[in-house]
Amino acid sequence: MMIGQLVLMMAVLAPALFAAAFLLARHLHRRQYLGEQLSAVTRQHIDLFQGGQLSEAALESAKTRFRALLERGEVDAVEASLRPGMHYVIQVRALAEIGTDDAGRILERQLQRRLTEDQIEQSWYWIDLATSLRALNREQSLPHLLRCAETAGELPLGHFFAAETVCFLGFAGYLRQPEGALGRAALRVLHRALEGLRSGVPPQVFAEARLGEMIEHLWDHRLEKIDPLVVRVFAEALRLLRRAPHAETALAEEASEQEAFQWQMSRLAVLEAGMVDFLEEAPQQLTAALARAKRSEQPDYLKALIDLRADTGTALLALMSSSRFPHADLAIEVLTYSRDPRVAPWLRDWAIRQVPLLRRAQRRRRATPPLRRSLPIQVPYQAILRALRGHPSRETEAFLLLATRDWDPTYRAAAVSSLGWWEPLRRQQVLACLQEGRHDPSPEVRQQARAALARIGERQALQWFRQALTSEDLQRVHEALQVVAVEGLFFLWPDLDRLADADDLEIAHHARETLERMSEDLHRQTL
Repeated sequence: MMIGQLVLMMAVLAPALFAAAFLLARHLHRRQYLGEQLSAVTRQHIDLFQGGQLSEAALESAKTRFRALLERGEVDAVEASLRPGMHYVIQVRALAEIGTDDAGRILERQLQRRLTEDQIEQSWYWIDLATSLRALNREQSLPHLLRCAETAGELPLGHFFAAETVCFLGFAGYLRQPEGALGRAALRVLHRALEGLRSGVPPQVFAEARLGEMIEHLWDHRLEKIDPLVVRVFAEALRLLRRAPHAETALAEEASEQEAFQWQMSRLAVLEAGMVDFLEEAPQQLTAALARAKRSEQPDYLKALIDLRADTGTALLALMSSSRFPHADLAIEVLTYSRDPRVAPWLRDWAIRQVPLLRRAQRRRRATPPLRRSLPIQVPYQAILRALRGHPSRETEAFLLLATRDWDPTYRAAAVSSLGWWEPLRRQQVLACLQEGRHDPSPEVRQQARAALARIGERQALQWFRQALTSEDLQRVHEALQVVAVEGLFFLWPDLDRLADADDLEIAHHARETLERMSEDLHRQTL
């Protein structure tokens, strides 16, 4: 069964599409914040995901026209007619149903095109292509999909593109070449697909793609040298193993699919103890290898360290201090989890040298960010503000309080978002700052202030989230669940427990995922 068909089936059974809600919530909120409108193509695909149908007349018309052109050898004419817009999905589907080699090659070449600057819309186009190529059973399309995945996988909805790709019959073969370019791409796609199973990709994909067997093969043939992509796959596999009971519940009415899922998951269960030991030793090896890695490879090492919430000690500070480190944002995110007392002063000093904090705090606050960045791209001020949430001290708190007065809401929101992660040391000042943030001209800052107040147990903020979690508007419930998970609102745990038993299957599943994420975060904090 195609991913699109599975998601379509889910949409018919549920009043709102959990997958779209889960993956799009943050991007839609950002668009509303900027006053932007969703494109017609995005609205079309949301309708399709919720059970809508393509026009049969339009599909047959496109097939007739394309078939005639292909029979006359006018391949260029067919390609020229493939333009972005609401007809694109119809044209791609028509070529898939024609099913000739020429049609397949046309679809493959489309993967090389960037049809729009709208990231969400471009995601839909690439998902349309991946779905259609898989319908053609074109194993020779895999290299094209893997090359495209470097970009497509990082876009919104990239989980669905990855899920289509891993279901190709020949995909596992590329995992046997982990040091080649396509093998590296395959590992990234596998990791992205596994992530997607926590973010709305149907659990049937795990069995259909035989992902348990793929991970088992990776484990049995892992290289002696530490591989950050393999580390990320194993870390994600363990997260899925903990969530297996929830997926089995979702498949309860489909005995054959549930059995296939359990069989694949059993392959992971056998490896669990070994993977846990492997991942406990990985941070030290990753940190040592990072300094020797090529610059193009360093992001993979840093992302693996982030996944593991690794404490890199002074090693990363030394690396960042020794030269112009090209991946500062990622490296600073890793430092969020460091327990070295030198990290916070180092981050604050770096920001103070690069950013005129007092002067920026004296300007009138704006409701929306400027069209151009207010700081050079090489100044990772936003990343520093977010990383400081992991380093409680009076000095850090004072630094963040000053940053909450920045005129640019991008940095103001980042500073507010890092308050409330520990019991305030300057309680009256922090509470006054967050109460002021409730009335900030920026909606993003207001939301971050509300979340920070809820983190420290302020009753009014907690009541706001409780009302959102019990709203009759299911989209609002999904958005609230996403915020609760991301912002670590542990005071709402009892409310999530109740939602985990909700009659609405999608709400219940999302609540369980939120509880799993918060449980993982709580476990890391107590280590």
